[in-house]
Amino acid sequence: MSSRSRGPGTRRPCTSHGDFHLGQLVRHPAPDGPWRLIDVDDLGTGDPAWDLARPAAWYACGLLAPDEWTRFLSAYRAAAGPAISAHGDPWPTLDIPARALTVQTAATAMAKAATAGRPLDEVEQSFVDACDRMASAPPELTYESVK
Repeated sequence: MSSRSRGPGTRRPCTSHGDFHLGQLVRHPAPDGPWRLIDVDDLGTGDPAWDLARPAAWYACGLLAPDEWTRFLSAYRAAAGPAISAHGDPWPTLDIPARALTVQTAATAMAKAATAGRPLDEVEQSFVDACDRMASAPPELTYESVK
């Protein structure tokens, strides 16, 4: 079974960027050359879904517009990226990494704002708000319902 057809958390480890975000992509030669992935200091082996955690979290928090997210996913799939299947809903694979990065980003933002004695800015607040939405479990998933 290929890594692209496996379920969430069962993909074979492969080369991963380790610090991927959209700022790590550049066109070379500019402006129309092929896209190049830069800053490979954290390159290693791991679950490729974690490389998509940041753009997925940005999309889920409303920081990456739906058309930009769709364009990114389409290009990733066209390039046969290993993290998600070529078709279908990417969220069964990206949900856990995106949620984890959202929580980490919100916690870091809150700590930095508290240290600086300032309120959260709009972007920081969007991550905290996303955490609040994630914490709202439907009744069928509450502790009381599974006793």
